[in-house]
Amino acid sequence: MLDVRLPDYPFAISLYVWFRDLDAMGHVNNAVYFTYFEQARTRYWLSLISDEVSASPLHHPKNQENDFTKLGFVVVHAECDFTSSAGLGESLLVGCRLSEIRKSSFVFEYRVVTAEKTGSDADSRLIATGKTVQAIYDWDTKKTLPFPDDLRKKVEAREGGRLKIVTTR
Repeated sequence: MLDVRLPDYPFAISLYVWFRDLDAMGHVNNAVYFTYFEQARTRYWLSLISDEVSASPLHHPKNQENDFTKLGFVVVHAECDFTSSAGLGESLLVGCRLSEIRKSSFVFEYRVVTAEKTGSDADSRLIATGKTVQAIYDWDTKKTLPFPDDLRKKVEAREGGRLKIVTTR
């Protein structure tokens, strides 16, 4: 989903701040943002691989919707920068983009903004930004794999000219 509040992010999800997301100070706990990133990243990734054949090395043979080993990657680095706090009942929008593909790893970037209004006149407040690095992973052999060419083409189609391809590492 493309949203006017996140024009540089070709994929975004809406979230609602629940009581369980809060810390003792009444705002979203810092660790919860990594869960928000995970939700966006998982939905982005599943939208890419949903039509893949189960024989792909990225898929577990079970290939069931609730079998998350078919995701085919592990997170190896995560970071988050906080700009302003979010509180109970706020609607948030989490933008997600795949910004870089390396030999066997890739980088997701995130942007979290408020999402109180919709439409072309929607305004938003920046809440946080983040980045994660993932490695393509085969759960059966417990080894990293090169980023598949067919998947790279799908990412290039979604991300356009923003995607950086690094072949040396």
